[in-house]
Amino acid sequence: MSKIMLNLPEWILANMEAVLQEWEDNAKDLLPDKSASKVERRDHAKAMLVTIVREIERPRAEQQRDGQAATATNPSETSKSAREHGQERRKLGLDIVDLASEFFALRRSVVELWTKGAQELTLPGLNELVLFDQAIDQALLGSIESFTKEKEKQERSFVSMLSESPDPTYLVDVSGRIVFANIATSVLLGKPVEQLPGVALADLWPEAHHDLHSQFETVIEMKKTLRGEVTAGTGSEKHWYEYIYSPVLDARGSVEAVAGVARDITKRRNAELEVWHHANYDLLTDLPNRRLFRDRLDQQTRHSERTGAPFTLLFIDLDNFKEVNDVMGHEAGDQLLKQAAKRILGSVRDEDTVARLSGDEFTVILLDTADLGQIELLAQGIINELAKPYDLGGGTSRISGSIGIARYPQDGDRPDQLLLHADQAMYRAKKNGRNQVHSFTQTPPHHQKPDLPQSVTSA
Repeated sequence: MSKIMLNLPEWILANMEAVLQEWEDNAKDLLPDKSASKVERRDHAKAMLVTIVREIERPRAEQQRDGQAATATNPSETSKSAREHGQERRKLGLDIVDLASEFFALRRSVVELWTKGAQELTLPGLNELVLFDQAIDQALLGSIESFTKEKEKQERSFVSMLSESPDPTYLVDVSGRIVFANIATSVLLGKPVEQLPGVALADLWPEAHHDLHSQFETVIEMKKTLRGEVTAGTGSEKHWYEYIYSPVLDARGSVEAVAGVARDITKRRNAELEVWHHANYDLLTDLPNRRLFRDRLDQQTRHSERTGAPFTLLFIDLDNFKEVNDVMGHEAGDQLLKQAAKRILGSVRDEDTVARLSGDEFTVILLDTADLGQIELLAQGIINELAKPYDLGGGTSRISGSIGIARYPQDGDRPDQLLLHADQAMYRAKKNGRNQVHSFTQTPPHHQKPDLPQSVTSA
């Protein structure tokens, strides 16, 4: 290190690397680990030192020219550099405490090295330190002012952006009370935006409280972002929302709030449900189609295997439907099928499944049914309903129905086996004269169909 002279600015420039090394050692204890790299911080510190040196030297030159005492009162260059310094520090992710700590470390580094190398510190030497203190104070104030303005500007822009966002956006403290909410949130919750801060979110959105609260607690405990879906409203007013919960951490790394963003995905969900409905429901009768029927039959069979709960499968075929369709036309045939579907549906319980396999074939899954007498009575009720006249617009028509019965587990414990046996029983009812019910027997007559129709076996 060079010998200390009375001119502090010259000494700083001559010993810049030593000062910066001392600054790094001091800053290591003062500054938290932020995103700014050591190289970036060192370059900023060097730039500020050079600016401060120039600011100290400028009034000294004015003194020599005008014969006045040297003071660091003109903050033009320092202020400009300090403003840039504060803005850069903000962009690097430092907070205002970090900013002040950097300047403190810079001041301490220069003073310690300057005084350590002096045999004695004279009045002119003290004056050099005063000038340095004045310059660094001006730089610190300028940086803080710029830092604060930049932060406020960013916060205003951020709040403005959030406020105008079409998606409900809000901030909730760890007790579940709203800290900030935008206009879209106030519309969702049905409360003026200025009345939302301080109100518990659970009180304003009770139907979603259980799901949201569980996720809310997980975000706080795990300190991680979570996604989910929640519904609000019922019937035609039902809406689906996709939400994201993210933890907001304080300087110690503790969760001080949870930020939430919700997006109305009702149109998307309705479109998905419509596609699913078309794939699983018959377009004419709006009954479950073959695909959904097979899925429910498989599920019910697995459920009964686990629980032992009995169930029954009815296989229904409309008698003489082809004749009506050929004579009165396809439109009349479609009307008959829709009316027949409603009659079958009205003859069973809500928890039972009525499906249209294809053409004039229907099936019914009767849950928790074991008594054959009761099952045959219910099936006969369907026969009676199907035999009533049909108003087909251009006239009336009559048909009948044949029903086969297969019970789980007596008549089969696998889906395909139950379908085969119910179909065989239905075929026996047709052979016996139609318009009747027949239960499956283990010794079917030789003329029963050996295989399931393609409409049943196709997935």
